[in-house]
Amino acid sequence: MKLLTYQRGLNSKTLFGVVIKGYAVSFETLRQKSGSTHEELTDVYSYLENLPESENSARELLKYGEAYISSWSDKEKTPLENVKILAPVPHPRALIDFGLSPRHLGNSSATLIKHAFGAFGSLIAPVIRNTVQKTTRGKMLYYKGNHNAIIGDNDAVHWPTYSSYLDIEPELAIITGNEAKPIAGYTIFNDSSARDIQLKEMLGLGGPARSKDFDCSNGLGPFMVTPDEVGDPLALNVKVKIGNRMEWTGSTSEYSAPPEKVIEYLKTVSTLLPGTVIGMGTIPDCTGLDNDSWINPGEKIEIIFDKLGILRQNIPDVLGKMEPSTWGNRKELSKFY
Repeated sequence: MKLLTYQRGLNSKTLFGVVIKGYAVSFETLRQKSGSTHEELTDVYSYLENLPESENSARELLKYGEAYISSWSDKEKTPLENVKILAPVPHPRALIDFGLSPRHLGNSSATLIKHAFGAFGSLIAPVIRNTVQKTTRGKMLYYKGNHNAIIGDNDAVHWPTYSSYLDIEPELAIITGNEAKPIAGYTIFNDSSARDIQLKEMLGLGGPARSKDFDCSNGLGPFMVTPDEVGDPLALNVKVKIGNRMEWTGSTSEYSAPPEKVIEYLKTVSTLLPGTVIGMGTIPDCTGLDNDSWINPGEKIEIIFDKLGILRQNIPDVLGKMEPSTWGNRKELSKFY
């Protein structure tokens, strides 16, 4: 199943529903038309807390909807392209982000060093890349993200004025259920990042904060896809489109641990509440930092995962007064300095 949280119109009632034959159909509508109660489907939080019974109820109503949707009115079903798709969990209980992609970590470290230390950085970057890639493999590295900075499909990423090198980070994300069913589903996660201030933070001079946790920096969506529909989560192809300028490809196959091991590890640390979102790590080759190529104001981003859909993110075309960058000011942003 593809489950979604959405609105039929701007600022209208928030609905929890399921995708049926290209339409968004709310469980409220399905309950009314089928004459069933299923209060565990009131919203996504109730669904997650009441697994697996809630999933069984959702499948029952999905089957009903598939049988009768062709006769329903426009008020009872809405084409997906006509709804505002919110993050599948608009207010996660927590946001945790792992670094389970050693090759991305190696590539990223090399680019950060190169920009931070100029010619010397370029000289040692290959050594840094190989060292980081080797030392992070098999490690369960993670940090806590800002779960109050969530945006959904087709929303705008905030571009902070203290960074000239805004970037994206496409990731596979787990949405947690309860003890009976720890993995409720999967979604696409975009962990936007301010790269030119990241190195100092990652070296311990502040921690990943301003580089990661600014407003509207964590994109989720478009759907929560149940595990049975995803199949093997470590066998998904990924494509990223940056306007018409760049296209990057990668795969979830490079993750160094499966989702079940991630859940198992986190349970040794703390209790996972239903509705926690866990990023697995950035897909190698699918960021500006991996490629040393950078997004521009006004560009449209498409993050495409097999089985999960397309998460669209918009980059604003008007920025505030930009601060000088330690990496050097970008000519593409010259009018904003």
